[in-house]
Amino acid sequence: MVKIKLCGDKPLIFNTQDVKELRCQHHIVGSLIGTLSILPLQNSFLGLPLQLLPEECTLLLKKKIGIMDDIQSWTYPNTNIEKLRYQVFEYLWSQKLYITTGLKFGGDYLVYLGDPMRFHSHYIITAKDRNESMTGLDIVNMGRLATNVKKTFVLISPNDDENHIFSIEWAGF
Repeated sequence: MVKIKLCGDKPLIFNTQDVKELRCQHHIVGSLIGTLSILPLQNSFLGLPLQLLPEECTLLLKKKIGIMDDIQSWTYPNTNIEKLRYQVFEYLWSQKLYITTGLKFGGDYLVYLGDPMRFHSHYIITAKDRNESMTGLDIVNMGRLATNVKKTFVLISPNDDENHIFSIEWAGF
């Protein structure tokens, strides 16, 4: 079992073997946030601990891959948008994809077909409620953004029985 420690509301992994297991066996990437003791005045290369996305932590606990001492402190997901994002995350993870945060690219997640150390992401993923309205300009913006960074923008609307998945690509003339 992977040991997850909660620091405030941030789930952290401190063990190197646990980080290796998560990445190699479970497609969980996280984000290294620690300073390297031999290079403390730089921030290009980071080390342990590994910070997990809230979705990654919830998945590990739900699938009994991880364990947390203070499990009562972990309340994610508790809002509708968090529940929606978690459903999308769990679906993508079940497809054996690697997932990282997509905030830098205007989405919820970036999806990789292989380990992000060796592959580029192909998709920007956003979780959307089926009943949430969008304008034509929103769709054009998503398509243009994704095209400019050589990716495909994907909207996923989870349902109880199936996921509705739409991809947006800009085909300018």
